[in-house]
Formats: sequence, structure tokens, C-alpha cells
Amino acid sequence: MAFTPSFSITAPMLLAAESLGAAQAIATLLPLPLATERALRRKTSIEVAHHSTWIENRTLALEEAAAAIQAKTADDPSRAKAAQEVRSYFQALELIDESLEVAADETWIRRLHACIMGGRRPGRPRELSEYRESNVRIGAYAYVPPAWQEVPALMAELAAWSCGPGRALPTYIFAGVLAYQFVTIHPFVDGNGRTCRALATWALRRTHDPKGLLNVEELYVRDIDAYYDALQMGLSAFYDQTDTRPNRANADLTPWLEYFCELVGEAAAAMRRAIEGSFRERHADTLADPIAELPTELRRIVASLGALAEPINATDVAERVGVTTRTAREWLQRWRDAGWVEPTNPRAQRVHAVRLTSAWRAALGESEDGAAAPGQASGE
Repeated sequence: MAFTPSFSITAPMLLAAESLGAAQAIATLLPLPLATERALRRKTSIEVAHHSTWIENRTLALEEAAAAIQAKTADDPSRAKAAQEVRSYFQALELIDESLEVAADETWIRRLHACIMGGRRPGRPRELSEYRESNVRIGAYAYVPPAWQEVPALMAELAAWSCGPGRALPTYIFAGVLAYQFVTIHPFVDGNGRTCRALATWALRRTHDPKGLLNVEELYVRDIDAYYDALQMGLSAFYDQTDTRPNRANADLTPWLEYFCELVGEAAAAMRRAIEGSFRERHADTLADPIAELPTELRRIVASLGALAEPINATDVAERVGVTTRTAREWLQRWRDAGWVEPTNPRAQRVHAVRLTSAWRAALGESEDGAAAPGQASGE
């Protein structure tokens, strides 16, 4: 039986696409030096490894996780297992970056899980994890996955979908479906949650996050109860048994995907801010807003001018900003007092029109004759 996920496209999913697109555009338009990009990527990977492993073990603080990755050991023996888990997850992220072109088949999923469970150190007993051969339950019967005998067929169906029909979906929706169905099947004895999140990271990095700066995991950690509630969606605790509620064997994935996409969009916005912040540190003048000092209303008017020396009167202000003429006159007087505008005819007894002061016009790149200064765009 083929795996055919059921869901509807909703506003949160579309908003995630906008946020991802904006972040990708910034990543393309504001290139980072290689050293800066590598530093940001490593910082993000440490945070992702910490947050994803913390969801289940809740042992190491972020600083301890970073130290464990750096030192390769744990000073406190009681924290050795947690330290190894975070190191293994960090190595799995490295494996993900090396495997962005591989197919989402069972071999890849089993290899990724093996890395998450044992890292990439020599002497690991196997390269590919084996599916469980016993039944498991999550928490105090919060969820009971399918019987172990069903796992091989369910994983084969998931792999057939992810290598076939699933590829037609937007990548971020594909990532959400893949992660959800994997953790629903729970094919391994342990490490399913970490592998579920790693699969989503792998899918997102293939298209939306080639720099490796997207961190959805920290948003899961922000409200873990919401994360688990989103996965369960109020369904029956048993995979394929129905009490008074539907079950996860044929669930409508819309609520989960809305939750997932909202967090992906939020993470994309954070990634965009990180790139902009790093770029701004090195090129402060490039991203500086030259008219940030001006009031919002005057900025709107300046943006609409055909030339910076164009006269402005109270009627213009009233029409362009949507206020009364009286309010417009009060603003013009205030702007004159602040030194932002000056009368077009300094010798007139009554001021009927103003324009930006010569100092502001020069600062914005317009010469005395009203033409764009050298190096400035002419508007054509």
C-alpha cells in the first residue's frame, strides 16, 4: 500500500515560503567572507546539535555541549552519555552537509541514524542501523507506534514516497511530512526523535539552507510541550487503533505542518537577521538608512519626490500622508525648526513651499543643480 499523506495548504505554510524566500535572497545578495560563513555555520550546528539532543536527555547546557564537541570528552562521567550524543549529532550534521544530493531512501535513513547513535568514530559496529525487532511505546503510553513486524513495509512505503511523489512538493513541506511519518513509524529502538529532526534539517539544507544557518530545533526547545502536542495532534495513542479519535495511520497532517511551517518561517527570519547583522558589521554604510533620522511622514514624502529639490507645500503633505491641511502646516513648521527643510524662497515674507535643505540634499547624493551626484543612481 502506497504512503499518500493527507493535508491542506494553509496560510502558515504560504507564509513560511515567503520567509524562506526572503532569507535565501538575503543570503545570495549579501555574501559573507568564507571565514565568517564557516564560523556562523559551526555556531549554528553546535546549537542545533545541542537543542535536538536536549529535547530527550535535557542534561547539558549549551556551553557544555559546545565544550564537549570541542574537547571530544566529558569531564563529568555522569554526563559522558549526553556529551557523546551531542558529539554524534554534530557529526551527523557534517554527514548531512556531505549528503545533500543523496536520495531519501532507506539506506540513507539507516546511515544517518547509525551516525546519530554512534558518531563517525572508528570501530562503530555497523554503518547502517537495523530496524527494531520489538514493540516500543513512547512515554507512559502517550504514543504506541506500529508493531515491529510492520516496520519494514512502512519504511519501504515512506522511502518510495520520498524518492517519488514527495519530490514534487515544496521542499519545506516535504521536510515536514518526511519527519512526521518517520517518527510515526518509529523504526528504531532508540534515537528516532533525533533522526526525525535530522531528516528535516537535511531536507531543508538541500534547497533552502545550503549555508547551514537555519535553526528550527531551538524553537522546538522553546516550548517542548507544544512540540509533542503538535506531533500527536490529539490523535489516538495507538498507531492504527481508533477509540473515539482518529489515529496516526491515516491522519490529516495539516495541524502538524502548520506548526512545523510556522517554526521554519520564524527560523528563516532569524537566519536572515543573522546574515544582515554580520554583513552590517563589515559594511555599516551599505545598509545604513540615510534618512533614518527624519520623521516617518517626511520619509514617506521624500521617497515619493521626483527630485530632492522638488518643492513641498501643505496641500502636498496633506494629500500624500492623508492628514488635514492644518496638520500639514504644523508639520512643515516643525520640520523647518528642526533644520530638515527650508523655504524655496528664503526672502519671501510668507512661506508657501519648502524643500529639503541643501545639506540633506547633498547627504542624499544630489548636487546643487538637482542632478544625481557622481556614483548615485539617476533613477533610470
